[in-house]
Amino acid sequence: MKRTITVILVALAALLAGCGLVSTTGSGNVVTQEEAITGFDEVDIRQGFTVDISQGDTFSVVIRVDDNLVQYVQVVKEDSTLKIGVDGDRIYVNATLQAEVTTPELSRLTLREGSHATVSGSGGDLTIEASGGSGADLSAFAVESATAVATGGSQLTVNVSGKLVADASGGSKIYYLGHPTEVTTNSTGGSEILPR
Repeated sequence: MKRTITVILVALAALLAGCGLVSTTGSGNVVTQEEAITGFDEVDIRQGFTVDISQGDTFSVVIRVDDNLVQYVQVVKEDSTLKIGVDGDRIYVNATLQAEVTTPELSRLTLREGSHATVSGSGGDLTIEASGGSGADLSAFAVESATAVATGGSQLTVNVSGKLVADASGGSKIYYLGHPTEVTTNSTGGSEILPR
């Protein structure tokens, strides 16, 4: 049995090496790091990060990760977009990848590669996209109008009072509340778009 497990591990390591990916395990010693980034109203989350986003008067970005992963964390601002992720050439095992973000306004949220977000506050127009098994709960973030797109087994919950345009594909789910006055939906590939 031990020999079988060893063979499997060796084969897995060879496979990862062949793909150019390196496996990195979180140390379990979580550290907090503050990022001095301001002036964004869009957030892009990648590589399995879990992020709490709240509306506030000032900007704040706080990262919580294993101490041996700090060197791989990538937090940057491009134009008006805050991007949070890690080095994409690695596989992270038992890793803590968390962030807390405060911003006066949120107009766009993008989630990729198994990332998740919880959002609170309120806003006007919002565009949200989730792919690759990502998810976001915006039930506590009431907006006037929203465009929500979920692909690849992702799940979104949005709170809209006006116009909602929702598109779900590849086994994804979009739930909506807030009694929107106008709803346009498109669902394919076993996906669902439902009121909650």
